Amino acid sequence: EGFVKFESQNTSSIYFWIPATSYKGATLAIAGRHPYSVWINSQLIWSGQGSRRFSIDSLARLYSTKIFLGVFSASGFNNISTSIEQRNTPGDTLDIFPRKGNYFLDFALIASLLLLVAFTMFLRTNPVLTQDYFNLSKLITSLDRTESGFGLRIASSVNILYYFFGSCFLALILLVAFHLMGPVTLLSKMFQVKATTQGFLQWLLLSFGIAGLLVGKLLWIAIFATLFGFKDTVRFQFFNFVRVIFISVAILVVIGFVFVLFNVRTDLFYYYQLYLLVGLFILGTGVVYIKLMARLPYHFFHLFSYLCASEIIPLLILTKLILY
Repeated sequence: EGFVKFESQNTSSIYFWIPATSYKGATLAIAGRHPYSVWINSQLIWSGQGSRRFSIDSLARLYSTKIFLGVFSASGFNNISTSIEQRNTPGDTLDIFPRKGNYFLDFALIASLLLLVAFTMFLRTNPVLTQDYFNLSKLITSLDRTESGFGLRIASSVNILYYFFGSCFLALILLVAFHLMGPVTLLSKMFQVKATTQGFLQWLLLSFGIAGLLVGKLLWIAIFATLFGFKDTVRFQFFNFVRVIFISVAILVVIGFVFVLFNVRTDLFYYYQLYLLVGLFILGTGVVYIKLMARLPYHFFHLFSYLCASEIIPLLILTKLILY
């Protein structure tokens, strides 16, 4: 029965006034990964998904200098952002056409070089273990192949370095996706990079967060392996879980390079990249289940119950955290 201030409530429509005379030369920017429609003075002017920009001067000429704007989205507004982008006027002599910084590109290049140097050091000092972590054939086979001795020593200092390297690797991929897809999810809103130094701080923070989740995952597997009476599965299962992370991120890097090489640009590509990451984790969980069936002499439902507790439930929580 009246207007309510929008504060992230569950709603399908938002409305606001734009005094065009106060925003001359400005642009109305709307972005969202779900379909939405834009209304001005009760007239539908656009419907679709992704990002869209409207010149406020053009809207004022077409409709009115006092614009009553409405946005409708059946999926709600947790993943839709609206903003007014002001541009400099000719009278602003001190701020005309400021140089656009490449802070994120600088951060991404330096971080990628650091990871490349670290990977080269791992490959030179411990080639067998490095190849084991990136060995796709060993991951997808159901045969009980013997892993490297270092690989199954999950608490060794060498493996801890690999865990942190994998955390940094995954964190960089996520930061790139968050930056390019915009603040449309909870994590992407939290990790928006605005400067090169901030990029490294965000990268370090996200890397330590992922490393902490890996430690929690290891403890989670150990607890349920004890409850279900499984012996000698903790090291094997955790090693394959880390291997899934390495291979999944490597696949995303290859796909990203292909898209850049062929100049494929879409607003939703990086959000769908997160879906692909979750999909690869789901495939990895299925592979681990098949390997456990070949390795352990237990009933199908007993193994599936263990998989639900140790793999599927944490994966559902992780999916909720990444995509929403």
